[in-house]
Amino acid sequence: MLSLVAILAQNVYTRVEDRVGEEVSTAKRTAIAGLAIGLLAGTAYVLAVVATAILLAGRYGAVPALFGLAGGFLLAALIVLAILVVRNRRERELRRIRREQLAARRDLMAAAAALAVRRPFAATGIALALGYLFAPKSRRRRD
Repeated sequence: MLSLVAILAQNVYTRVEDRVGEEVSTAKRTAIAGLAIGLLAGTAYVLAVVATAILLAGRYGAVPALFGLAGGFLLAALIVLAILVVRNRRERELRRIRREQLAARRDLMAAAAALAVRRPFAATGIALALGYLFAPKSRRRRD
């Protein structure tokens, strides 16, 4: 006869095992579908580039058409690179601000803990005041 803890542990293990099995099969299906979609989309892209090259070659000649396509793709790559650089810079700045806020909050908590040890009633008053000061504001305005 199994104990209650053993039965609960076995139940949890079985549920986790079932969930892991479901997730693995879903991940496999998603990976296979993703590969098929990627292959088909890549093929469509290559065919579109070749068709564009043929169209431009008929109008401007083969060499200018290929140089024009290469320049267009280079311009698109530079635009994507610029967007990436701007986003990385913005993310770095946000991380720096979060670190500074965390450090300020940590310092405030240390000061509050030191004050709470010496003067518990004053610390309670300060905690209530800070709670009211930093409480989330209602987004609904009353007219």
